Amino acid sequence: MARMETLTIAYTPDSDDAFYYFALETGRVRVPGFLPEFQRRSMSELNRAAVAGTYDVTAISSVLYPQLAGRYAVLSVGTSVGRGYGPVLVSQRYHALDELRGRRVGVGGIPTTGWFLLRWLCPEAVPVDLPFDRIGEAVRAGELDAGVMIHEELLYYPKLGLHRVVDLGAEWCRQHDLPLPVGLNVIHRDLGERALERVCGAIRRSLRYGQRHSAEALAWASRFGRGVEGECTERFVSMFANRDSVRMPADVRRALGVLLEEVVELGAGPGGPRLGNGESVVPGHAADLFQAS
Repeated sequence: MARMETLTIAYTPDSDDAFYYFALETGRVRVPGFLPEFQRRSMSELNRAAVAGTYDVTAISSVLYPQLAGRYAVLSVGTSVGRGYGPVLVSQRYHALDELRGRRVGVGGIPTTGWFLLRWLCPEAVPVDLPFDRIGEAVRAGELDAGVMIHEELLYYPKLGLHRVVDLGAEWCRQHDLPLPVGLNVIHRDLGERALERVCGAIRRSLRYGQRHSAEALAWASRFGRGVEGECTERFVSMFANRDSVRMPADVRRALGVLLEEVVELGAGPGGPRLGNGESVVPGHAADLFQAS
């Protein structure tokens, strides 16, 4: 019997990511030649781990990718995309962006896509790094003036008596006439091209299995994130585990290039390789490597 290599896969403890990996984590889908080991961490923790090269496959904030391009390739499966929505800026007291100049605004990590969007649209706000699931409570308690909601907090914040100041993701989409790639799934280049293809194909099969067996997959996914509190996960999963997640479409590739150029222009991240047209590193576009140009 062939020896199985360990494959470390890390994702956020939220229902959309859990939905991606339901079939893989429960053995309904397998990765040929690999034995997956799963880790769940917050996005800020995953970003730090990616910089260190900790995991073979990991979710990251899209705005972090220029720092990782030499070590990780972008998978064409597992992208979190907002089409007319994304991270939301909320408050209890304030109602307009102008009122938040010099105010303390909670963000779920620096750098993250939510943090970048705050800096892009309200540069004079003062970002305060907090665990994403503590931000809403901190705003309600008056410890923060506002907060950027991500993950399932996007659906939960009204229960805290908070209101939307602006949907940062929707505003980015409106101004660019593009969808917003909030998060990426990346894979370590050291695995080699053949392994990249096998791993990407298995993740895609896992996501498609979940879509075909949605009741079963949603029951699994509801164990994570706000699902443990009895929240309905179906709406959130449909927002970020959908057709765009199965295979990154061309407009999302274009949007990713635009987003990362803005990161550099705003001084919100180091310069890195300019993103090209998403040439594939393996046959069949199983995994995508954005070449330097």
